[in-house]
Amino acid sequence: MMKAVKDWFGKNPHWRWALLLLYVIAAYILPEHIVTSEAAYATTAVALDGRIPFFAPAIVFYMAWFPLLVFTGFWLLFTDGVNFRRFMCSLAVCMTLAGVIYVLWPNGQDLRPDLSAPRGLFETVLAWIYRVDTNTNVLPSLHVACVVGQTACIWSTRSIRRPWIRPALTLLALLVASSTVFVKQHAILDLAAGLGLGLLATAVCFALFRPEKAAGKGRG
Repeated sequence: MMKAVKDWFGKNPHWRWALLLLYVIAAYILPEHIVTSEAAYATTAVALDGRIPFFAPAIVFYMAWFPLLVFTGFWLLFTDGVNFRRFMCSLAVCMTLAGVIYVLWPNGQDLRPDLSAPRGLFETVLAWIYRVDTNTNVLPSLHVACVVGQTACIWSTRSIRRPWIRPALTLLALLVASSTVFVKQHAILDLAAGLGLGLLATAVCFALFRPEKAAGKGRG
């Protein structure tokens, strides 16, 4: 068993890119301690945001962001070294550039409804999210930016052979992105900026890591 594990690590050096996750997590958390709701920040909300309804059940898709990224990461780690590198690179680029924006241009939004007395499970969960995640550091939306790279890697890998998986994961990514405005965690400008950041990060990482002849072999 140990020999098999050792052989796998030896044959798949791309696993080292998983260590980048430590940086990604730090880069995600650090701005929350630098730019807080007590500090002055620019408001990203526009008139259009007032026309977007608050829909608490969308919190289901908002919270699906993390398992979607985890699934993609593990799948690519074990099936596609090139796209795993691309995926980890895109996360790092998104976190880095977003963090720079948050620090240099502190921003936030004031769209959240009062959930001091939540009604039902969805509002209870969302009220908890509001408490642990401030309304600052919203433009660009990392929920949106990260799923852009994730979706690009899913469509690029050849390790997925069932035809329904890519469209299903793409639909989930779209629901995750759109949920950010329905639960009032982000304004529409945050979503647009997140899309732009995600496309930029994806273009950079796909240019850096070219397919290899052996890439894309795997189960699925």
